[in-house]
Amino acid sequence: MTMTLTMLVAAGAGVLLLALGVYVVARWYQARSDRTYMTHDDRGFKRALHGRGVIWDPEESIVRGSTAPHIEFVALDPATGKRRNAQLLDPRTGAINLRPQYCVPLPFGATTSDAHRVIVEARVQFSLNRDLLRYVYQLEDFSLALETRIQSAFRAEIGKRPDEVLRGSLHDVESAVVAHLRQAEKDGDEAGEVGVALGVIYHTASFTYVEADEHFSTLATQGVAASAATSGLDGAPAQASRTLAGVRGQSVLALRPQQLDQLADVFKNRDPVAAQAILTLLEMQTRQNIAEALASSGQLVVVTSQELGLTGASAQREALLRAAAPGTPAAPRA
Repeated sequence: MTMTLTMLVAAGAGVLLLALGVYVVARWYQARSDRTYMTHDDRGFKRALHGRGVIWDPEESIVRGSTAPHIEFVALDPATGKRRNAQLLDPRTGAINLRPQYCVPLPFGATTSDAHRVIVEARVQFSLNRDLLRYVYQLEDFSLALETRIQSAFRAEIGKRPDEVLRGSLHDVESAVVAHLRQAEKDGDEAGEVGVALGVIYHTASFTYVEADEHFSTLATQGVAASAATSGLDGAPAQASRTLAGVRGQSVLALRPQQLDQLADVFKNRDPVAAQAILTLLEMQTRQNIAEALASSGQLVVVTSQELGLTGASAQREALLRAAAPGTPAAPRA
């Protein structure tokens, strides 16, 4: 009888140990410096795991599966160079990638303090903050929130500078953007917060930009060329050039307000000799534009060199200078 009772106790203990072993194996986790896990229960987010151990609370579980939040961002595919969505949470295991990543949003618009419209291509290096993963857990769309925060930071910093200052202060803008993003996180990770933290650590930022008109003209040209090539049409480059001209919608002498402002920047604080040299180059370019426009019209247009300003201009300027000088004898009549 005693032996039977002992055997029953031993068997029960064995079953308990086996069950405990199975539970430990199933609930074991190992978090590293570059990888962690989130847990939740019926009340929502519980904690971010550190080190290694066992999740003893039966109501607590690792966030994974189809109900796990989509923690993704827009990145560049190194193989194709195109943008793609990259995942930071593995839905199968629940592992969260803490390594630095590069977010590369689609090109977006910004405006300088002197109303120059530019198209920005930005790249921001970031990583998830293990201590603030509760904010990541609560976000409905992490990718959209991250892109919006990055775009807002660049727009704010670019909007503080006029166009001529922006061209020479790219590094200052990048440093200011990182500081702006970090401050937004600090404003949102305390009680009574001003904003909402995203649970992100920002490392670096870089960007390039082009004038908005130039960007959209290039897109129009590429779109027409690609459409013509796809449909098997000949003369795609010529058609693209015609579309580009239509997008600009300008005559050869027309200048947009942005271009006029850029010209004013060129002449600012220059000595008269340098300004005259620039004016001469602009005059030569204008004449070339007129000649190209006449040649591309496909019609016979007869103009004299004097009408184009190619002859007599120098003699006329010299005559005006002589007439303005005091004591200058009048030129003899022919």
